[in-house]
Formats: sequence, structure tokens, C-alpha cells
Amino acid sequence: MLKYRLRNHLLRWSGYMELLLSFLLLVSIVIATIGLVVKLYGLAQNMGDGDYFQRFLGSTMALIIALELIKMIVRDTVGSTIEVLLIALARKLIVSEQDTLGFLIGIIAIGFLFLIRKYLFVSEFSTDDRMVVSAALPVAEAEKLIKKPLPHQAQTLGGMVVQLAGAEGRHLREGDVYVWNGVKIRINRMEDGIIQVLEFINDPK
Repeated sequence: MLKYRLRNHLLRWSGYMELLLSFLLLVSIVIATIGLVVKLYGLAQNMGDGDYFQRFLGSTMALIIALELIKMIVRDTVGSTIEVLLIALARKLIVSEQDTLGFLIGIIAIGFLFLIRKYLFVSEFSTDDRMVVSAALPVAEAEKLIKKPLPHQAQTLGGMVVQLAGAEGRHLREGDVYVWNGVKIRINRMEDGIIQVLEFINDPK
């Protein structure tokens, strides 16, 4: 139990630091946006200057990437990381003056990211003795992963564990293990009393 509590306290404080850094980044984006609005006047004065417009476009795309970076930090998912990489590569292709080979490499990189997102994206991490999943994972999807039936009174795994705890008269705590029809599931992480991460385990410790 102590191991889970210490680990999750560290995770919680690192999450607060991420939020603080995200807020500072947002403030910097607001300041930079004000500067971008000022540049609109220069853009009107240099309507025929393609280089000036390219610099303006580059600054705009950089702010968009920064906003997506904030979303990535707040959401803390693999999918949001891929989205940031896609936008960053798109900015590189649109703003930078690439030769044919560089442009082709950029397109191939974007294509690979789409393939990864479609075919290689996973929502769980597993080892020989455990599988870590999100508490928001639908019960039907979890059944496909563990190849065993689960109760369908709740739509998500987190809701299922809450119902199991209520049926057994137990309070939700990190590290606690629940068993249903031979399936053992442990609460890996909670935040503000809400289950965030669960583990399917073969042998609870």
C-alpha cells in the first residue's frame, strides 16, 4: 500500500507542476498573440512581400503548436502526442522551404504517423503478470483484451469496480484488489476519489 501511495503522491505533484508550466506557456501564447496582431499592420504594409507573409505564417503555426502542446500535457494521452507531431510536421512542410526530397520525407513521416495512429495505437500496457488499463475503458473492450466475461451493469471498468466495491461494502483505495468470476483487478491510481488507472493481475500481492 505504501508503495502505491508514495508513487501516486509523486505523480500527483508532477501533474501539478505540468499544469503550472502549461499555464505559463498559455500566458506566453497570449503575449505572443498580441504581438501577432501588431504584425497584421506590417502585413498590410507589405502585401507584396512573400517572405514577410511566410514569417507571419510561421509565427502563427508556432502558436498553434504551442496550444496543441498544452492540450497534450493536460490530456496526457498517446493520441494527443501524435496530434502534436502531426501539426509540427505539417508546419515544417508548409512554412519551411523544402527541396523535393525533404518534402517527400515529410509526407512519408506524416503517413507513418497516420498508420501508427490507426493500426499500432494501444490503450493498455501489459506484462506477463499484469495489464494496465484506463478506468475509462469500456467493459466490452476490456473483455476482448482479457478474453474473459465481465459484469455489464456498468459501461466502464471504473464503474464496474465501484459497483463491486459497493456490493462488498468496501471503500475505494489505491492498491485494493477486487475479484469477479476469477478475474482479479487492482486499483492502480486514484485522483480526488475517482479511479483513473486499473490493473488486471494474475497474482495479487
